[in-house]
Amino acid sequence: MVRCPFCNQPMVGVESEENHAFTDLYRCGACQVEQAVHWAHGERLLVWEEDQEQ
Repeated sequence: MVRCPFCNQPMVGVESEENHAFTDLYRCGACQVEQAVHWAHGERLLVWEEDQEQ
């Protein structure tokens, strides 16, 4: 199970539009952070949106 690095909640798998067998995309339901995991390299990339009201 993949967990969010910020709130430690379980992340839900997201279907990727591109078909990359080596990459899985996950989204945290609590803080809406997305995490792309490249299993072949062990690399994890985090993406989140900042509030636009600032």
